[in-house]
Amino acid sequence: MKAAMQGCNNCVTALVLAGADLNAVDPVKGKTAREWAVFTGRFETIVQIRCLLQRPRAEQFSSEYLPEWPALPELVAKALATKTRGERMQEKIRSAFSFRFPRDPEVDGVMDHMVRMTTSLASPFVSTACRTICPLSPPEVGKRRLAVPEILRAQVPNAEPPAEAKTRSGAEELPGCSQPPALASSQPPGSMPSFLPLRLLRRSSIFPEDHVPRIKLTKPPAPPASAEEQLEESPDRNTLRLPKWRYKELREKRRAAKQLEEES
Repeated sequence: MKAAMQGCNNCVTALVLAGADLNAVDPVKGKTAREWAVFTGRFETIVQIRCLLQRPRAEQFSSEYLPEWPALPELVAKALATKTRGERMQEKIRSAFSFRFPRDPEVDGVMDHMVRMTTSLASPFVSTACRTICPLSPPEVGKRRLAVPEILRAQVPNAEPPAEAKTRSGAEELPGCSQPPALASSQPPGSMPSFLPLRLLRRSSIFPEDHVPRIKLTKPPAPPASAEEQLEESPDRNTLRLPKWRYKELREKRRAAKQLEEES
């Protein structure tokens, strides 16, 4: 609701695809997120929620997605079809006298296909950089997404004691979750996987245990300099210096002489 009121479209999309309930109401006004977006005038957020409801599943994040544009064969056949002389003349006249105004991309058009294809799991931009844990369970509206610790906990059944495992049995498991082999080989039996890089998870003679100690270096703070020292050390000639009064210097000398006489 807060993201819808503030117009944070990216945050709204992430929350809705993570399983946020669009029908939930606040206890004070009794309004949903869409009603709050209408009340605050966030029309772009309303359009974003409407598009998410029209396409509730992010199919490009599934391993079953095929990077093919359904409208491509029809457009190719239309472009290669033979045209009469009258049709060619009409196209030339239309292209000469038509004005091209900027407009939003078409729904399921070439821009939508390009975005889905470049963000899919088969894209070289994604497949070379990461590997998803649940390739058969893409984000979907109204479907709760488990966090990474919950997914890893579900894949390692002996990671918790039986008492805690019973309390966590109510958490839903995502179908089609697969564990990367590199992560599975680096996990010792009977211990929770640590969220450290794989190069630190592998055991060695230096760090035989899973826990890697952290060394923190602290530098003692420098003693604060007085205002007089700061002004004396400042190289700026335009800085005003504190005046040195003659009677104060004589008073300090007399006081120092009296202290020496008393001590002697």
